[in-house]
Amino acid sequence: MAFSVDFAAAYTVLAILLVCTFFTATNIMSAGLTAGYAGELDPLAGRIGDVLLKEPGEPSDWHMGPQATGSPAIIGLSDGDPNILSVYKVDGLYMFNASALKKAVGLDDEGQYGLRIEIDSLDGTISRAAGYPLPPDTMDVCKSRRIAAIKDQDGIYREAEVNVYLWRKDVGAR
Repeated sequence: MAFSVDFAAAYTVLAILLVCTFFTATNIMSAGLTAGYAGELDPLAGRIGDVLLKEPGEPSDWHMGPQATGSPAIIGLSDGDPNILSVYKVDGLYMFNASALKKAVGLDDEGQYGLRIEIDSLDGTISRAAGYPLPPDTMDVCKSRRIAAIKDQDGIYREAEVNVYLWRKDVGAR
């Protein structure tokens, strides 16, 4: 009788150890893949941030509306000088839905990525966001942060922070 109880207890402990080892290995591999996917997004998010802050867009008056310019080939927020944003172009981000925004920044990806752009002046007077809402359960979000100035319609320059969030829609969710 003692042999069968000892054998059952040892078998149970061994089974528990194997299950714990399996789940630990799976979690480690998943975390490594998720970090790898996020690392691949860094250069892409950086490129999008550079285009937004350094380019006026094509055509440069894209912010006047689709009826005036058609569909812009690419948007940029610069007023002509790098890292100086036009308040009119920042406001013009509202013209784009999330998928059109991705296409306008040169990210034609057939739905693989999520994109969100947030622009906030440091004095709190200007706050804009465009793109997809940031899902709370996504683990592989890449954030590209830039400091710029927004040139107001009165010629006043306001320091601002531009954040580009980029993530893959099909990986990294809990």
